[in-house]
Amino acid sequence: MESELRVHPGRIQDSIRRLRAWQGVWTERLEHARRVSIALIETVRAVPGQGFQAKTTTHHQHLGLVAERVERLARTLEQALERLETAFQEAAQPLREPFPSVAAGILPMAAVAASFEEAYAFIRRWEGGYVNDPDDRGGPTNLGITQATYDRYRQDHGLPTRDVRQITPEEAEAIYRRYYWEASGAARLPRPLGIVHMDTAVNMGGKRAMEFLTEAQRRHPNDPDAAVEAYLDLRLNRYLELARDPSQRKFLNGWLNRLRDLAGTATGSPEFQRAFEQKVITRLGSDPAFAEHLAYVRRHWGWENQERR
Repeated sequence: MESELRVHPGRIQDSIRRLRAWQGVWTERLEHARRVSIALIETVRAVPGQGFQAKTTTHHQHLGLVAERVERLARTLEQALERLETAFQEAAQPLREPFPSVAAGILPMAAVAASFEEAYAFIRRWEGGYVNDPDDRGGPTNLGITQATYDRYRQDHGLPTRDVRQITPEEAEAIYRRYYWEASGAARLPRPLGIVHMDTAVNMGGKRAMEFLTEAQRRHPNDPDAAVEAYLDLRLNRYLELARDPSQRKFLNGWLNRLRDLAGTATGSPEFQRAFEQKVITRLGSDPAFAEHLAYVRRHWGWENQERR
């Protein structure tokens, strides 16, 4: 298989390692050159003459800008290498394990595998800027990422921790890819289920997401579409359970909107989404405590006028 496709995992990994090694060498050499140049300029500046001092000051500032650009380039290269290695590992996975075991928690790969880009686009749509609601049990977040998760990412990369409000879009994407897409196992799931699973890991935590995935697969071990429906049902049940706490009820409309959007995005089926909306309306209608939320979803999901016909 490898010879036919000309895929050589060992060679690619060796190339990645060499690139990383070269990155360290040229970064160190450029930093050494920068220090030597600045020391030379400082020495020559001791020679009397305002004109020369003005010129060397400009050169000193220019070297500072060069150093900043070198560091920025180094960080960009590191991120690119990280993505390359991740992409290689995902691409090589089918070569190593053509038929993942259901018993290992992975559905058969008959369906097209989900893509990180598609799942991440959905996450970005629902996770905005900095939020610090005292009633949110997840604590402060920025771009959907908690302070604890951001601290972990920075520490894993040998960087000092800082406030989550300072997180960059590049860092956020790397966190979602490594700590949610890959760590949750979403990268190895069929398309509908992979997207649902990643979003659940983000919204409810990895432990809860794995509980839902295991139960959905237990109910429908060979039917990814049915497993998606079961997974969404489990998540709906959890939202309704949480909303019985008065401090959490204000979040219910937003949770339901997200779940409805997820049903349509993951499956790509307006019919599936509409059927799921009906299920939500039925569940809300069965409990008088959710009368206000029932009225909300009917109005905002376009069911109010339809039911009057």
